[in-house]
Amino acid sequence: MVKTNTNKLTDDQISEIKESFDMFKSDNGKLDNDQIKYAFKALGCEITEETLESIKKKGQKSITFNSFFELVSPYIPKRDSMSTLEQAFKLFVKDGSGITFKDLKEVAINIGEECSDSDLYDMIEFADTDGDGVINKSEFISLMTTKKVL
Repeated sequence: MVKTNTNKLTDDQISEIKESFDMFKSDNGKLDNDQIKYAFKALGCEITEETLESIKKKGQKSITFNSFFELVSPYIPKRDSMSTLEQAFKLFVKDGSGITFKDLKEVAINIGEECSDSDLYDMIEFADTDGDGVINKSEFISLMTTKKVL
């Protein structure tokens, strides 16, 4: 049971937190300390190094969903949707120019998602509206804000 007062968060925001946790959790069902900052970034939030260090000093190697929820929930109402999308884009991009096949493959590996190279190329082709083989920020934002029927 999540202890935080969730009255300030919408059901969608609570679902986002759960999805971010689930995306980065390890096989033990917990979020390893080195994955916390990525789960925050996926939500468009930044966790301070001080907060991360305080978790490590407690001797914890990972945190539960409830602990993650307690950490991230105060940040959620403060973010704006464009900032959130830009943060999510930065999670994928290594060199700043756009999401390449290599970037997408690295993220898939890091989150434990098994995707064939063909599937990854198809994802890029689906989002790459200008045909340059790279998903730029505007294409990413369009993809994330537009409902497309597959």
